[in-house]
Amino acid sequence: MIAALLKAALSPAGKALGALLLAGSLLGGLYAWAYSSGRAAGRVEQLQDTVKAYEKRTGIDNETDSLGRVDLCIELGGLRDECEQLRGLDATAKAQ
Repeated sequence: MIAALLKAALSPAGKALGALLLAGSLLGGLYAWAYSSGRAAGRVEQLQDTVKAYEKRTGIDNETDSLGRVDLCIELGGLRDECEQLRGLDATAKAQ
């Protein structure tokens, strides 16, 4: 039985089949490695974008925190006359 398998493996057809199996195994392994590397690179890029967005948001938060109510209203597109009404709210809120 073993002799028959060995004889079949050493025949030209057996060698060709072995070469195909070896090539398929190598290509499959290469595909799996490339797929895994691509997914990891995608995760890294996504995390970098998340960090940039967080840093940008922190900068915006710092800018808006330093503005008063009237200045923030004007920055957001409000009319100066309407935004000036917010000045009275600061004094009213402190009195209460």
